[in-house]
This record gives sequence, C-alpha cells and structure tokens, in this order.
Amino acid sequence: KMRDLLEAGLKAELADLRINGHPTRRLPNTTSISFRGVEANRVLEEIGLEVAASAGAACHADSVEVSHVLEAMRVPPEWAKGTLRFSTGRMTTREEIERAVAVTATAVKKLRG
Repeated sequence: KMRDLLEAGLKAELADLRINGHPTRRLPNTTSISFRGVEANRVLEEIGLEVAASAGAACHADSVEVSHVLEAMRVPPEWAKGTLRFSTGRMTTREEIERAVAVTATAVKKLRG
C-alpha cells in the first residue's frame, strides 16, 4: 500500500516518470522509478538524508553505466540513468511517504530546470 502511495504521489507531481517492472508481479515494498532528464546521483545529492533511495545506474566521471538489471528489463538508457529504487517497510507511515514525494519531486523539478 505504501509503495503504491509513493508511486501515485510521484506520478501526480512529475511528468516524464516511468515505473519499471511488471505492474503486479513485483516486490510489494520496492519500486524502481525512472525520471527522464536527470541523473539519479544528482537527485540523491538533492534529497540528501531526507529520503532513503539508491541509484539504479552508476555514474563515473563523464559517463553513466546502466545496471545490467535495467538493461535486462529493457529500460532505455535515457530513462535508466535517472532511475532510483525506493523501499518501504511495515513501519513506513503515510506522512513519511508524503514527505518523500515532496522532497523527491522538488529535487527532480529543480534539476530539470
């Protein structure tokens, strides 16, 4: 329920967003979301310690190395470089999800200019 709330909140706030993976056959507590036009590591820098997330692609110097998992899922490179993974738990609250949506959406909007 919290994962779905996070996805819905980000979809409502941001355009050019992609949820990766099968719509129903995936982990109930984890989501992989791609944001077109930004690099995941830059988003992580912006959200700092306010939201726990990890990058779906590794950035090195002037290049971005897309994870083999995203490649296997056929996530296009222009989307893959902006992929973040979020996880929720039994103790995750609605307020925490709302805060994660607000912080992440603000970061992505700022980076997109």
